[in-house]
Amino acid sequence: MKRVMLTLATLLLVGAVMPAADARIVQPPWIVVRWSLLGDCKIWRNDVNAPLGPGWQTVAYAGSYPEAYGKLQALIARRWCS
Repeated sequence: MKRVMLTLATLLLVGAVMPAADARIVQPPWIVVRWSLLGDCKIWRNDVNAPLGPGWQTVAYAGSYPEAYGKLQALIARRWCS
């Protein structure tokens, strides 16, 4: 009985740890963040870490860093960011 339980527990553990065949690594999108105090903007990776401090807002979303950089340059050209 102990061997059966050990075998079942091992199979359940392996099944829980093994990734699915169609699993994909999802990279979080990038955002352009603007601080209201000085009006400066930065490119920020939209993961679990939010920018520190109050007074910031998201002004643009992007799927990659080059796209976020292009949106940041467009915001600077429109004088929305300094």
